[in-house]
Parts: sequence; structure tokens; C-alpha cells
Amino acid sequence: GTGGISGFGLETARWLAANGAGQLVLLGRRGADTPGAEEAVTALRELGAQVVVIACDVTDRDSLSTALNHKGLLPIKGVFHAAMVIDDALISNLDVERMRRVLAPKVKGAWLLHELTRELKLDYFMLYSSITTYIGNPGQANYVAGNAWLEGLAVLRRAQGLPVTCIGWGPIGDAGYLTRNQAVKGSLTSRLGAEPLSAAGALHMLGRALAVPQPNLAIADLDRKSVV
Repeated sequence: GTGGISGFGLETARWLAANGAGQLVLLGRRGADTPGAEEAVTALRELGAQVVVIACDVTDRDSLSTALNHKGLLPIKGVFHAAMVIDDALISNLDVERMRRVLAPKVKGAWLLHELTRELKLDYFMLYSSITTYIGNPGQANYVAGNAWLEGLAVLRRAQGLPVTCIGWGPIGDAGYLTRNQAVKGSLTSRLGAEPLSAAGALHMLGRALAVPQPNLAIADLDRKSVV
């Protein structure tokens, strides 16, 4: 999984380990040097999973190819693409570099995963998008654009007969980015008219999404009267 060493990506890894995953391969830009990585790996191994942590730039084909062919990996049966970079600003203040910084891990990373794993017999190919592609969010045009691209990739993969599910996650209140960015959390909560999901609740819904795959879906609590 990309982005699997911290945040909701790590919560996903824990859920997979608890549900019998034999080997977890966690990719991140800093690999084992990611803050908290050692504790995370220990916890995952205590759940019974083998864990391999690899420093990898998912936007670099050679780096990603090397990671996917890392010595000692079991056959890859599933991919979770949770890598993300946030650089929020009103669209008038975004420039090429700020767009690239946010788009590259989602867009180029997902495309390289698509190309480099398309000949593998995968059971699932999960893309983590956001509810913001459905409702928008001021200051996150670059982030929304990257997630919308992921949803397009899901349609393409399904048309090619390849496994895929792209989940537009609603705000998750107790894990990941929003725990450090209360202003964005408050904005999304207001727009949805409901409290954020818990990580446990989100992962319960992930189990249902894996059981009944479809190319694109959104998972969030919302008050329909508040969404225009």
C-alpha cells in the first residue's frame, strides 16, 4: 500500500492485518525513517502479519518498479493507493509547483501502479479519493482535481476488465490529515451536516466495499438537506 505508514493508510494496514493479511508491503517516501514507523510495524506484526517497509517515490517509475520487485515479497494480490500531499490555498494563489506537488502522488503514482501491476492477477486495486469530488471544498482545488482523476482511472480500469474500486472518503475524525487540520475538518463537517466518520466505522464500510466491488463510490455520513 502507498501512504501506508501513517494516517488512514496505516489504519487500513492494521485492518488488513487483523483480517488475516499474510504480508503487508508499506511504501512511503521515507520508508522505515518515517516517524512512528517502528512502532507501527511492531503493532502490525503482533496482529500476525509479515511487514515489509520500503522507501519509495511512487511518482518515479524506477523507484516504484524496484519496490514492487523487492526481494522476499510474496505474490502481490492487492493494491491500496492512499498516498497524498496536501497544499491548500485559494485557487488564485495556486501556481504550477503547488498543483504539481499535490497532483503527482495521486495522479502519477496511481498511473504507474496501474501500468506496473496490470499483468498481475490482483484481487483488488483500491484508490483512496475524497468526498470533496462530490461536494467541493474551498481551498482544495488541487486536491479535488487529483481525486477526480482517480475516479476517472477507476472507470478506465473497469472498462479494461481490471479490478478496481475508488472510494470517495468522507472526513475521518480520529486518524490522518484531519486530526492535524481542524479548520478543514470543520469546513467539511459543516458542508456535510454530520460528524466525521471514525476510522473504525470507515474500515467497516471498507470491508463491505471489498465484498461488493464497484468502480466508484462515496462513503460518508451526511445530512442531505445540507448538501446543495
